[in-house]
Amino acid sequence: MPASGTASVLVTTYNSPGTLECVLLALSRQSLLPARVVVADDGSGPATAAMIGRVAARLPFPVTHVWQPDDGFRLARSRNNALREIGGGLVAVLDQDMLPHREWLQIHANSVPPGCGGIGNSIDLTPETAAAISTDDAAAGGFELMRDPSELRRLTRLQRRCLFYAFLRGLGLGVRAKPKLRGNNMSAHLADLAAVNGFDEEYVGWGQEDDDLGRRLYLSGIRPVVLVSRAVAFHMGHAPRSAGAWRNGPNVARFHRTDLPVRCARGMDTPRTDVVVTHHVAAAGEPGFGS
Repeated sequence: MPASGTASVLVTTYNSPGTLECVLLALSRQSLLPARVVVADDGSGPATAAMIGRVAARLPFPVTHVWQPDDGFRLARSRNNALREIGGGLVAVLDQDMLPHREWLQIHANSVPPGCGGIGNSIDLTPETAAAISTDDAAAGGFELMRDPSELRRLTRLQRRCLFYAFLRGLGLGVRAKPKLRGNNMSAHLADLAAVNGFDEEYVGWGQEDDDLGRRLYLSGIRPVVLVSRAVAFHMGHAPRSAGAWRNGPNVARFHRTDLPVRCARGMDTPRTDVVVTHHVAAAGEPGFGS
């Protein structure tokens, strides 16, 4: 079993300090505590920085807030900003509205060695249920009781489907980006992410940056580890996009190009001068929420 501190967590955010606070509190109760949590901020207003400053001092791990100016949807760039602040080891990725199960990070850390990518998934909560989750619920894990049996059945079916795609990939018959590495619940080692230069920053606007990363990781030789029904987070629901919404997004042509390189041209190693990095360390002797 890995010791505490062998894995870091990257959490993406944009102007949602309430849900982000719940995610940070849920991470404080992990059976394997993160070595660090890095918040990839795509230009939030001051309320997010204020919340992080208030909560981080009581968390049982250091928090780094990495902010870039708000210039449209630049999720790929914000994630790369955060990756640059992680020294090494496993990186587990969550979105600002994903509450991880208590064993979530432990499962990723135990299951995903270098050269592999971990594929988690979520139990979707209704917007009404999500709205009722308090910070106390997040800190104590009360959200874990909010399990719809139909969601559990859906995860079981999806686990089987992803295992089938992984089997095909092992035979050299892989289907492009499948099984899909979803950026709201995935893991990979920093060295493997750096080898493909992280997320492609040419993806601006919603859609396909996760699929592109998955395709390039697979081209580099990464093997999928399917944790769909095990490394589960609870998605604080919002109005869903239609299944085909991505086809109307701004990145479709780029995603479908045939000359896909393993290493993107604009990624983790692209110089930048507009990023603000703030480090927060728990005060000495101050108990964390998860202690």
